[in-house]
This record gives sequence, structure tokens and C-alpha cells, in this order.
Amino acid sequence: MQKGLFIYNPKSGDHSIKNNLDYLFEKFQEAGVLLVPFRLFQNDDCTSSLKEIFHSDSYSFSIVSGGDGSVNYMVNFYIKNGITIPIGIFPGGTCNDFARSIGMTNNIDDWINVIMSGKIKEIDAGLINDHHYFLGNLCGGLFSNVSIHTGNELKKSIGIVAYYLKAFDALPKVETFNLSVETENCRINEDVILFLVINGRNVAGFSDFFKKADIEDGLIDILLFKNSKPKELLNLLIKIMSKELSSDSRMIHIRAKECRIQSEKQVQICVDGESGTLLPIHVKCIHPAVKLFVNKID
Repeated sequence: MQKGLFIYNPKSGDHSIKNNLDYLFEKFQEAGVLLVPFRLFQNDDCTSSLKEIFHSDSYSFSIVSGGDGSVNYMVNFYIKNGITIPIGIFPGGTCNDFARSIGMTNNIDDWINVIMSGKIKEIDAGLINDHHYFLGNLCGGLFSNVSIHTGNELKKSIGIVAYYLKAFDALPKVETFNLSVETENCRINEDVILFLVINGRNVAGFSDFFKKADIEDGLIDILLFKNSKPKELLNLLIKIMSKELSSDSRMIHIRAKECRIQSEKQVQICVDGESGTLLPIHVKCIHPAVKLFVNKID
């Protein structure tokens, strides 16, 4: 019988995963797979316990059930500890940006079928300051703190709509800052309201935020948004929500293997929906980084 490690965050999203554990274990067991559960504790570092578990037994694969923050935590653990078995991502958070980008739905039976079908892709990851990895995106400026400052109860009660409400609320408070971006091919200085470094296509609950992003091409996509009038900002947000961002003239797009980003102001970044470090940062693409079970890659 195959053995898989099931790592889950019971506090992610609407907390529903804990009500579905028995069903998951039953279905995998019927398919000849024994799942071993491991519970992630909110705000606790589980690194030592996870190391002990991986060293004490042999697993054919592992599954991470949680939001983008839980996935980020586990991807950092896997890469830094040289764990190479395939990973399944079961979306359990509010946005589930990266899970959606690889075709994962909210249907439990679909999750099981994706693992049992065995379709695996080797996916890129971003690396910040040679220390912290990310699968989805990092950002700074307007909208970047929407996830951090959206309360858990609001997320739980109205889900992804909570992010849209916070985004609209942020429009009157927009601040401009100077940004310098240097890649292997160019250097740009621009006054911006927002910048993003993208690996996946979804950001902060916005599906297909940037359709050109490719998580297998060995490159990161850097998006800079120029200063705009309030009315133009509203139009920009509408474009984001309607998936028409790629044609916006207020956006600068750069594709590179690595970049250095700095500013004269103190700017904090957000990484996969969680609070990150301050600028300056160095970001590079790790190609490939992890093996994932996928439903699809567009």
C-alpha cells in the first residue's frame, strides 16, 4: 500500500477541511493509499516535527491542504530540506491563487482524482534574497496589504469578496513611490503605485490577473503600475476584475530570470498573501523548483 503525508491547516479559509478528513482518508484508502495526517499549528514553526516525520518513514507523495500562506510555508520547507517527492495542493484558504492556477477546484473528489491520476509538472519558484521561496507572487504598494489587513472573520463570512471590498477601500489612500528595477537586460526608474513579481497567474483572489505569466518558463514577470488619477485607478481595478489587464497603458511589463528592486521610500512587500520583508530585494527564478500534482496547466 502506498503511503502519503497529509499536511493540513485547520484554520485556513472557512475551516471546513476538518469536517472532511474522514471522507478523504476513506477514499484514499479505498484506492490503496494510506494517508498519514499532520496538523499545522497557526503561527507555530513545525519545521523540527516535519523533519522528524520525513526522516522516520518513506512517503510516495505529500499533500498540503490550506491557503496560499500554508502552501508557501511548506514549499519553503520542501526546497530548503531537499525533499523531492511530488506535492499535491488541496485549496483550503480564501483566495487559493496558486492552487487555482494549476486547475485545482473546491471539489474533494476532484482532489483525489488529481492525485490518483499521477499527472506531475515541475514548477518554477521565485527566490527572495537567496532565502525565501514563493510560488505565486510578491508585491508592494497599492492593494499589496489587502490580504494582511483583511480580518479572518470577514474572510470566513464572505470569502473572496472581502478582498475586493478592501481593494476599493484602498483607492483614496494611494501613495506614489520611486522604484528602481534592474534585470539582466534593462534598468528602469519609475514613479509607481504598485509593483508585482509574478510566477502564477492569479493574485489576491483575482483570477487570470496576468494571463501571460507562465510557471514553467524559467522566468519571472515584473509588473509596474504608474501613478494615475483616482478615476483611472478605478478603471484599472475594473480591468483587473474583468481580466483585461494585459492591454493597460499604465502598466510596464518586464520578463527576466532575476531582478533587483529598490526604492528611496520604506516599502514592505507581501509574499503569497503574507507579510514580507522591506525593499531592497533581489529576486530570481528557480527552474524547476518543485514537483506538483496538477489538474491542468494553461
